[in-house]
Amino acid sequence: MGKYSVKGSPAFDARIDADMKRIADALYASPFSKHWQALVLLGGYGRGEGSPMIGPDDQELPFNDYDLIVVTNSLDPLLKRALKKLEKTLTEELGLPVDLYPYLKNALPKCEFSLLNYEMKYGHRVIRGDQTILDALPAYPNCAIPLSEGTRLLMNRGKLLLDIKRRLAQPETLTREERHRFIKFLFKADLAFGDCALLLRGAYDLSYVVKKHRLPETDLSGLNDPCDFVNAYSRAIDFKERVNFQALESKNIHLQFAETVQRYERFFMWYEPRRLNRKFPTLEKYARAFPNLGTEGSPLKNAMHNLRTFGPRVLPYCFAHPRLRLYAALPLLLLTKHPDREEIRWLLHTDENGFEDLCRAFYALQQRFS
Repeated sequence: MGKYSVKGSPAFDARIDADMKRIADALYASPFSKHWQALVLLGGYGRGEGSPMIGPDDQELPFNDYDLIVVTNSLDPLLKRALKKLEKTLTEELGLPVDLYPYLKNALPKCEFSLLNYEMKYGHRVIRGDQTILDALPAYPNCAIPLSEGTRLLMNRGKLLLDIKRRLAQPETLTREERHRFIKFLFKADLAFGDCALLLRGAYDLSYVVKKHRLPETDLSGLNDPCDFVNAYSRAIDFKERVNFQALESKNIHLQFAETVQRYERFFMWYEPRRLNRKFPTLEKYARAFPNLGTEGSPLKNAMHNLRTFGPRVLPYCFAHPRLRLYAALPLLLLTKHPDREEIRWLLHTDENGFEDLCRAFYALQQRFS
């Protein structure tokens, strides 16, 4: 096991080290550097499970985006713009996306209990600055991760499947870059199913090495063909540990997408009734249960989100977090052949009517509340 990955070589670690140094040097050369408290690497690289991609000459290249947070003592708009500009410069220079998320140091003790913040606290690597900076985050007990975080993960991975659905509906042949991106999305969905199952059963862990062994021993009773999910999860982890697209060139994307979408529907209709302790015989019945799909956020903050996003028309449902609308609308967009567009319009609080327009309305809301 290497520094940044499970199966990467020392040369791969050296490449990531060099990239991290370049990012840190550029960040701390900024005119705003007096505000920086720390630069923190998140995601797979941060917890030592990044994905080396095998190139044509067997060279190992970084595959995942570089997700980093910049802990700062100011969130001045000029500072945010400087980070956005730096993201673009570093992305072009390093050849893969570099995301720099500013976090206010004084706000760390109040960060919500989310899966993102849980993984940030317990699975990160400080590249430069205060090595103990994230100790200020609240304690997030593993046994108390909100189950709604699983639904949130399913919604975000479902959005990626919706990307594929929309593109496959077009007549043009997929480019090589699109094929690779969509294969990545399909594996991400299978990872989400396993992660959510472990979360539901109180067996979640940061490490995929641990989770890969735990899922076959997890109670999946009631889930149609659980072995299919376990096998798909194992394949997705194998892909994640050592990305080799050359071995997948013969894969039929249309068929693989259809199989993954079927798993998504089966899993969604297994997970959500158990999370909410309610029966939903159909996706339509689930959608019509809005706004009773959870109690995320505080009523006051939810009302502020709704009024800013939708205006006073939303008052009857202003205390429900806008994310619940996404939970209800996505299955209709992704999984139904002839979605009830009026229902989706109502859920997304939009005047749009065409399928593509409704998808764009969903994306706009998902970008704000993912």
